[in-house]
Amino acid sequence: MRLLLDENLPEALVVTLRALGHEVDSVNSLHLKGLADSALNRTVAPAYDICFTKDAGFVNNVRHIAPLSDAKLIRVVLPQQPRGLFVESLVRAFQDTNWSRYEHCSDWPSDDG
Repeated sequence: MRLLLDENLPEALVVTLRALGHEVDSVNSLHLKGLADSALNRTVAPAYDICFTKDAGFVNNVRHIAPLSDAKLIRVVLPQQPRGLFVESLVRAFQDTNWSRYEHCSDWPSDDG
């Protein structure tokens, strides 16, 4: 799976998710930090299967725009924790998720996904 991590997610996720066999980039590793959400959604995210963010404003703004591709923007709603525990929680939830049940601009993880 091709994954893009927004700048508000820990860079440690890149290495961890790559070790699981996924193609992973981050806004930081692509040197796009500060790029407007609309530009990220329009020009970068379509190259990925999922773009993860913690930014509710990003998701809210994009929700009203027709998707440009099959890429899904997913808002991570895991509770804030120390970085290592957050990475472990996210990876565990990621592996347990049936991604076909999530739509573009969904909150994740959720009880209905």
